[in-house]
Amino acid sequence: MAGVYVLGATGGIGKQVVTQLLEKGVATTVLVRDPSKAKSLFGENDKLNIVQGDYSNIDTFKNSIAGHERLFLLVHDMDNMPKIKTQFAEIAYEAGVKQVVDISSGSVSGPWRVSAITTAHYYSEKNIYELPNRGFYVALRPSAFFTNHFFGDHMTVKHKGAIFGAADPDQKASWISTTDIALLAVNCLTEPVEYHADGVYELTSARLSGNERAAALSNALGKQIKYIQIPFEDAHKQFMEHAHMPHHVVYGVLDGGLMPCPVNKGLSVVLHRKPETLEEWFAANKDAFV
Repeated sequence: MAGVYVLGATGGIGKQVVTQLLEKGVATTVLVRDPSKAKSLFGENDKLNIVQGDYSNIDTFKNSIAGHERLFLLVHDMDNMPKIKTQFAEIAYEAGVKQVVDISSGSVSGPWRVSAITTAHYYSEKNIYELPNRGFYVALRPSAFFTNHFFGDHMTVKHKGAIFGAADPDQKASWISTTDIALLAVNCLTEPVEYHADGVYELTSARLSGNERAAALSNALGKQIKYIQIPFEDAHKQFMEHAHMPHHVVYGVLDGGLMPCPVNKGLSVVLHRKPETLEEWFAANKDAFV
């Protein structure tokens, strides 16, 4: 197959996508601000092409996208996301790219403009979908990441034996492993473009309450971990301090975190295995919590 071009290659999901593509022997180009960081992450590989640039380097992208069949699109800039994603997708399609795989958000499936996060992803999807003469467009819509537990929970578990949150202890929220997000992206990027076509995949593998997450942690660590409900103001402050995100994004994460994204029972079909459970994820990452 022709090559895959990756935006967002050095983040948690992007890193896994690039690593798996290279393991499959797929020619992969990454657009990164710091080539030395990409080299340290992925090592020397004849299939890897590193291009220095960022979202503002449109000409650099135009000059390097030709010859690629697929584009993986992951953008962290929430404020400028629709503009960035639309611009890069349009250039890619005009250059002959047959498929764009976009990391969107499960919140897009809910009410319109429920948060800043929803709005950014909604208009990104809408703009790309409505591009004239485009190729295939696959949207992956994950709910809360298991890795969100690294935004403070790992420290409170270490020092206080508890995780904290604003939600009621038995109120369920939607979750997914970033490992599953990356795997599905790679499957879409390497399987026939016609197979996934203009697919939309809702990525929620589990609906879990604070008490259930604490129980899963207790099982993984072999000691009692509690879930403690705190005021929204305190949860907001804690998330701001540990996630280093602006207020409007943090507020969207906390307020929208309880959106009832249902579990997608078809994930095993497109993952070609069962989704990773939170218990499995805690077991694999327990060193961060002890």
